[in-house]
Amino acid sequence: MTETTCGTEGERCANSLHRHSRELPAGREGLLEWEAERFHLATETLGLDSALVCALHCAVRSVEIEIPLLRDDGSLTVFTGYRVQHSTALGPAKGGIRFHPGVTGAEVTALARLMSWKTALAGLPFGGAKGGVPVDPTTLSTRELWDLTRRYTVGMLPVIGPEVDVVAPDLGTDARVMGWVLRAAAEAGLDDPRLVTGKPPILGGTAFRASATGVGVAHVAERAFTHLEGPFDRARVAVEGFGSVGRWAAREAADRGAKVVAVADITGAIYAEDGIDLPDLEAWVAGGRPLVEYPRADTVDGSVLTVPCDVAIPAAMEGTVTVEVARELSARLLVEGANGPTRPEAEAILADRGVPVVPDLVANAGGVISSYFEWVQNHQRLPWSIEVERRRVLERLDEVWDQLATVPPEKWRIHALATGIGRVVEGMVASGEILDGEGR
Repeated sequence: MTETTCGTEGERCANSLHRHSRELPAGREGLLEWEAERFHLATETLGLDSALVCALHCAVRSVEIEIPLLRDDGSLTVFTGYRVQHSTALGPAKGGIRFHPGVTGAEVTALARLMSWKTALAGLPFGGAKGGVPVDPTTLSTRELWDLTRRYTVGMLPVIGPEVDVVAPDLGTDARVMGWVLRAAAEAGLDDPRLVTGKPPILGGTAFRASATGVGVAHVAERAFTHLEGPFDRARVAVEGFGSVGRWAAREAADRGAKVVAVADITGAIYAEDGIDLPDLEAWVAGGRPLVEYPRADTVDGSVLTVPCDVAIPAAMEGTVTVEVARELSARLLVEGANGPTRPEAEAILADRGVPVVPDLVANAGGVISSYFEWVQNHQRLPWSIEVERRRVLERLDEVWDQLATVPPEKWRIHALATGIGRVVEGMVASGEILDGEGR
């Protein structure tokens, strides 16, 4: 295990950014740089001293481990596992485990920072973390995925825990994988359901957690659309991504009266002017057939976000809202279901066109809010009903949205970031991590 920490000197902070940038493969340089650019705009708004800015940007702990995996064919593959704990100023670090070929130390570092600001903005007693392994889980057998998960868990046990760093599912992982994490930790001596959120309900998870992020995205989309345009039942919605976030966002938007006219997944995009029959589409996909071949909709060339619609929801990967997409977007509102889907240069174009963007820190916060409530229920050893948890998650999301609605749409992202960062600073001052007034 290799552990590194970053000091507060400006030169070291800058070097850390460049070092991580070199880790990114071609075409994936953006996330770390976009996060840093927006972070510095927010800290300028707060008027923070440069040394404090660097201390805020650096991670508390970054860990890399090597994971030798015996494959089913007898060969051995060595994977690198990452875990970055960005901040613990407000409580234990909190963040998902991502299994995806594009995972790098740079990516998880940027995502850990974003989680710090997101949890702070939502008023949760958590810091930010993220972890992952650069692997395509679809290329692994069930046994290989199970072994990789267990080895990653055991390798990270010295730095994770229910009051230290609480893990959760992310891209390429799910409740089943979280159940394996919980069991591996228990067998290694850490038997505590509070270590993991997003786990199966039979192991202490909650019934609402799987749908919470997507339901929350649709809830925030309705709040924002109603705030700017009028009743949500007049809205036509396009959703990029039809997985754990996009599918639930589409379903919830339709349940709230909006017309879902377009969806997309890795196989392609489809559009139906009169709306898509989502239960029928879900049955089609559940039968193992490609979404793009769904017979009761038209195939879309290019980004699904550019079809005629009122609300565009990118809920797939970071960076999908490019300059070209921003120029062609017909929607009057963009709601970020994914983390970091809108590139800064694309957001500038949307701002010039008067298209508001609800930032990811707000739009997809329902997932981590639900995770917090799962953690609370595990502490209490008293489960809530799905109706109670759903109500409490959406009430907390309303509180987050109400903070955003007080400023003009063009200031939404910086206001959300500055609010989250400001709360982390308050926590650092209150705990003595920095002295009151230092760096101001």
